[in-house]
Amino acid sequence: MPVKSTATQSPLALRVKAKSSRASANNRELKLRDEEVFVAFTNNFADGLAIFAPNNRLAYFNEPYRRMLNPIADALLIGMAYDDILAVGVTRKIWDTLGLPDDQWRVQNALSPVQGTTEQCIKFSDGRWFLRRNTRGDNGYTVQLCSDLTLWKKREEETALALQRAERAEQEARLALLAEEFRKKEDELLSRLNHWLHSCKRMEELYEVVQLFFTQLLVGSSGILYVYNNSRDVLVPVCSWNRDKAATEIKPDDCWGLRQGRAYHYGHDGWRFACDHKRTPERGISDSRYFCIPILAHGDTAGMLHVEPPAGICANDQRFDSAFKVACKCAEQISLAIANVKLGQELKDQSTQDSLTNLYNRRYFLERCSREVKRSNQTQLPSTVISLDVDHFKKFNDNFGHDAGDAVLKRFAREMLAHFRGDDIVCRMGGEEFCVLLPGAPKHVGMRRAETFLPKVQAMQIRYGNETLPPVTVSAGVITFPECGDSVEVILKAADRALYSAKANGRNCVVSSECCPTAESH
Repeated sequence: MPVKSTATQSPLALRVKAKSSRASANNRELKLRDEEVFVAFTNNFADGLAIFAPNNRLAYFNEPYRRMLNPIADALLIGMAYDDILAVGVTRKIWDTLGLPDDQWRVQNALSPVQGTTEQCIKFSDGRWFLRRNTRGDNGYTVQLCSDLTLWKKREEETALALQRAERAEQEARLALLAEEFRKKEDELLSRLNHWLHSCKRMEELYEVVQLFFTQLLVGSSGILYVYNNSRDVLVPVCSWNRDKAATEIKPDDCWGLRQGRAYHYGHDGWRFACDHKRTPERGISDSRYFCIPILAHGDTAGMLHVEPPAGICANDQRFDSAFKVACKCAEQISLAIANVKLGQELKDQSTQDSLTNLYNRRYFLERCSREVKRSNQTQLPSTVISLDVDHFKKFNDNFGHDAGDAVLKRFAREMLAHFRGDDIVCRMGGEEFCVLLPGAPKHVGMRRAETFLPKVQAMQIRYGNETLPPVTVSAGVITFPECGDSVEVILKAADRALYSAKANGRNCVVSSECCPTAESH
């Protein structure tokens, strides 16, 4: 249909057409203005904004979004698939995948095909954190908003660190409190151990105290206390705790602690020189740590304390060092206690024993005889006293010297100890005079003991220097109480009278006193 010229068109048509043209121009202007306003508005966002078409390709993004993805901004183009954006970021390592494989991380962070809103936190390699919120509408378009969470994450981490520090401080305080309570208990046990050890009068009591306290001070540990024997050539076990196998004696050279004269901690700081007493034919050298602590009493080594910590504790466990310190403290207390017991025993021996012959002395004999006299007076059961004197002892001193006389007395004392029973009280009254108290023995028993003893004395061969001394004989007097008296003084005088009678009868004989209580005893 031919278009009519404007000259042939009606004025009304011309007015409508002009109005339509103006409206179309206004609509285009409004659309451009709306787009400018939208762009200006979104670019002023604090958050990044991107719009993806239904095929997940980039349809729009604002300036904050570009700044957020600045490391790949040069590759960020309209129409770019979201998976490619992720892939480029993976290639350039701008993402912190938090330990996930790259492919798995990309699948996990892909756009969801499901309508609705999803949120994810994404971390960048430079330490930034973003909250990504994807909203897919019913038209298939996805609007993605990215908010910077770096400050919040930092505060969150600081808060978490503060909480961790608070929990750690609380735990340390709790551990410190437990450690303090344990230390107080340990100090209390050490104090009680020290009290009990210094209350011991005999070595057997001391060993029993050590055995009991170590099971409480070193819970779960096992160990042995060794002491030197009289000849000091070996150390014998005197007590042990928590051991399945009986301990055996060891030699001083079997232990590094005894060789060095100081505490040895096997396995500490990597030192693993095993002691010979820890080697066994079946197991070889044990790999577990242990302590060997010498027991030093007044500068002299009296023994060794061997401690094995509980099984199952790691080699670098601090409880090893704690147990080692406790064991060393205990060893010091044991050392002092052993020295005190030995000193007390020595003082007792000096007060009750004769230093030359090691027999009981006159003081001990009088005390013991006094107790027996009281018992006999109460029960009327007899006890016997034998008084002995070495015949012509002065000749040994005059002809061979006092050292020879001492040799005779020592040999004579050993013969007495070997002849009389263990319950008999054998003592040296002074010089060459000796007495034997036979508790509960009647007179005929005392006579038989004395008569069988004289031939043994005469048969003794005593070497002094390069010569053999002349035969030794002894005279003996035997009395019984309360038959011959009810006091020590009367009894000893009666024994002396019987002895003098033996000497008057030619010596080397036994005389029994047939006396009865005299006026002197009343």
